Amino acid sequence: MLRRALTRRPCRERVCAILPEMAQPTKGAEAPGPKPKRAERRHALRVPRLTEPKAEACGKAAVILERTHESADALLKAFELAQQGRGAPRGMTTDDEQDLLRAMLVMAAAGLDSMLKQLIRDAMPTLVKVSPPVREGLEKFTARSARGDPESPEPVSASKFLGRVLAAESPQRQVIEEYTRDLTGASLQSASELAKTAAALGLSEVKVDVPRFKEIFEIRNKIIHELDINLDGDRRKRNMRGREPMMKHTNALLEIGEQILREVDARLAG
Repeated sequence: MLRRALTRRPCRERVCAILPEMAQPTKGAEAPGPKPKRAERRHALRVPRLTEPKAEACGKAAVILERTHESADALLKAFELAQQGRGAPRGMTTDDEQDLLRAMLVMAAAGLDSMLKQLIRDAMPTLVKVSPPVREGLEKFTARSARGDPESPEPVSASKFLGRVLAAESPQRQVIEEYTRDLTGASLQSASELAKTAAALGLSEVKVDVPRFKEIFEIRNKIIHELDINLDGDRRKRNMRGREPMMKHTNALLEIGEQILREVDARLAG
């Protein structure tokens, strides 16, 4: 046994002798071909112009907006893949492809809503100190609430409002919390609420195009609340949604979110 062990080749030599044989393809087997190329994107949403926020209060809102862009663009990519899968990147879109475009717009609107509410919660306490327009808005809210504001998303009687404020350890902090609750208590997915939010944040550079966003949110509401049904349609009983208009609307929602976040960040960091 000892003699046979001494005459055997070392393990390393045996492995090196075996490896070339293993590397050779077996007879009758085809060598693996080149990897298929990834299909190039034909369309994509606008490139986000977001940078790392300077103000800590804008950090969470920036994350939400970034995820919103990713989700909306992923749905646009799915739309393209669906068209490529049936070999018809052009021509009339199918019902499934239409739903992907609808989902893209809805996702962008929902992300904008979430981002704005987070921004209000995190930035309002500091904005009240550094922005005269924001402080003025807070004062007007306080005066309305002290009289009893029936138009608030969460109406509170004047006595209850005053009770909360006077009993709080910090009356000013309590008033800011009440103001924040008032601003975020309802959906912000409408042109009027978007303009109201921009005013509450004291923005001067961001201009909300109310007619344009009214059209966008009307489309969003038809999709969410009515399934985009159109019983008067000749061939299909749902409103037809083209890729170009839906991309344009989605980009508008993403862009206004970036503009608002950028100006608030500049105010807080300045």
